[in-house]
Amino acid sequence: MKIILVYQADSDMEWAPGYDAAGFERAAETERSRGAAPASVRRGDASAYKVWVSSARAARETAELLFEMDGGPEVTPLLDDVPLRAFRDGDETRPLWLWKTMGRAQWLLGGRRQPESRRETAERAGRFADSLEAEDRDCIVITRGLIMGELIRALRRRGYVVEGGNLIPRPLDRLRAVKQSVRCGGCSHNCPLSNPRCDVGRNKAKERKI
Repeated sequence: MKIILVYQADSDMEWAPGYDAAGFERAAETERSRGAAPASVRRGDASAYKVWVSSARAARETAELLFEMDGGPEVTPLLDDVPLRAFRDGDETRPLWLWKTMGRAQWLLGGRRQPESRRETAERAGRFADSLEAEDRDCIVITRGLIMGELIRALRRRGYVVEGGNLIPRPLDRLRAVKQSVRCGGCSHNCPLSNPRCDVGRNKAKERKI
């Protein structure tokens, strides 16, 4: 089974440079319903894959932007990015970066102001990873943010090697996850069996009919 992880496109939300607590929470809620920002890309054929997306509108539109699909993508809230609340109440205007940074810090530390803790996000990512393994089908997964990071960790704990992308993910970045058992193990870089430039991998792929 191959899993292609795609970091969803930015939404077309225009954030203000600063908010008070209530304003930040309203903006964060609005952003989840915004569409994907326009991008010029070449569409790929995803007819052989099952495409999973979060329930964010921008995630669904990312799938439509990037891929030709048989039918629409499968939507699951298990892939929803972690919603952030204001880290404290008050009418004082604070910069957007501070609201986001402090909200993520509270998420990481299990602060009660946030609707979900990192432990809960990790459990959600694990349930989704388990469902992928149970279905055992090549798939494309589109999400972003904190849930993307936890999903990568969940896959690695299950024996997957995750390759590609940037150190700091950017919109439309792609990563490839494959089980260690479908890697050749006979060359210095332990490449996927399907790598046409690796004699060991290519021969093992023929043996296993991959």
